[in-house]
Amino acid sequence: MPALLPDGATGIEFGDFAIEFRGNKVIVLAKAAAEHYTLQFGRQSGVLDVHRTWTDTDGTPRHQTIFAIRHEDLAMLLNELVPPTATMFHLCRRLRIGWLKRHNIGIVKGLEPMTATEIAAVTHKRPGRKRLVIDTDKLSANVFAPEYLDEVWDFPDGAFSLFAGNRRIGIGMKATDKRGRVRLYWFRLRDLSRFSRTMQDRLFEAASRYAIPPGKYTEYDMLEP
Repeated sequence: MPALLPDGATGIEFGDFAIEFRGNKVIVLAKAAAEHYTLQFGRQSGVLDVHRTWTDTDGTPRHQTIFAIRHEDLAMLLNELVPPTATMFHLCRRLRIGWLKRHNIGIVKGLEPMTATEIAAVTHKRPGRKRLVIDTDKLSANVFAPEYLDEVWDFPDGAFSLFAGNRRIGIGMKATDKRGRVRLYWFRLRDLSRFSRTMQDRLFEAASRYAIPPGKYTEYDMLEP
């Protein structure tokens, strides 16, 4: 992710929410809260863990392990999730301009910044700070709804949104293959939401089977119950 962030940034924030990438870990926090959550990859320890960090009333830093898994078990967990994850591609639909016109569906570009260039267009970085800040004015100015649907062919490769009236119904993608052929695809938000709920249930069930039990945290120096 840091490679996608422009201007040497190592984090990004929006309102009270922030996420930082620090080499071997990812930190998620709410700026107004007196705690944060860390995903530690454990490159040397061989254990990936998620833990909560806060400071006691006496000023003592505290940590609480929420989830931990050995790297070898993580590989098995990911292999188990690959087949169901691949079914997401079955949700992908070909997108045709004629279909959009017949159903009065509009296109909006700029709501889903994904590349470094797109992220740079809607953020700024305060002097001396490493985090990018999403600028709501820039984000609004970056949103573009073409007058004619055919203008989508002039978009750079990437994502855009589909709207039926004021309701966002899908995410479109423009992609150019190695032969220079351009294709349009889309995912219906309702399908993505259903898929996300299913995968979340599968992930929690599988992760509970491969995770290090809290009763064994004392066997690992980096884990705290």
